[in-house]
Amino acid sequence: MLGYAIPLINGPLILYNLYTMYIHFQQGMAIGDSQFVEDLVVIVSALFMSFVIPTLFPVYKSTYKLGKNSVILSRFLKGKVEIGYKEIDRAEVFIRETPEISEDAKQYALDSSRDLRKSGFKFKDYTNNEDIIMNLFSGQKIFMISPAKPKALLKKLKKRNKKLTAKIVELNERGKRIQELGK
Repeated sequence: MLGYAIPLINGPLILYNLYTMYIHFQQGMAIGDSQFVEDLVVIVSALFMSFVIPTLFPVYKSTYKLGKNSVILSRFLKGKVEIGYKEIDRAEVFIRETPEISEDAKQYALDSSRDLRKSGFKFKDYTNNEDIIMNLFSGQKIFMISPAKPKALLKKLKKRNKKLTAKIVELNERGKRIQELGK
């Protein structure tokens, strides 16, 4: 919804403010006037809301494809990223099985991401769903995706990269269940 609301609200707002700026110039407004600065701030703010915020936050749906030599991630306004299968060092999958999860399981997931950030990893968010998150480790970057069938995707990635190690963490109201998938 937010992905549709942003251009529906900001598009007309930008056009209206460009029109009012044009009218103000017709009425003798100079470039240094306070009215010009006000109009410019509104236009820049609307452009920021329309283009910068959607690139930083997962407003639009991401797509994931398995190419011949790489995983292809893309999102509107964020662009396309290709991660070579051999560049993926590790994969971790977090699956929330129930709406309510235990405090222990929640804390485990939070501690895991905090520790990775402290270690110097940079997260790149391409998620669509908070119930399934797969972290693909590539160098110092972690690409976060949310595939519909994470276990099937892990099998396909494992076929393409024999050295890939993975971990599946299932979170529920009783706690967590961790399954290590080695080499």
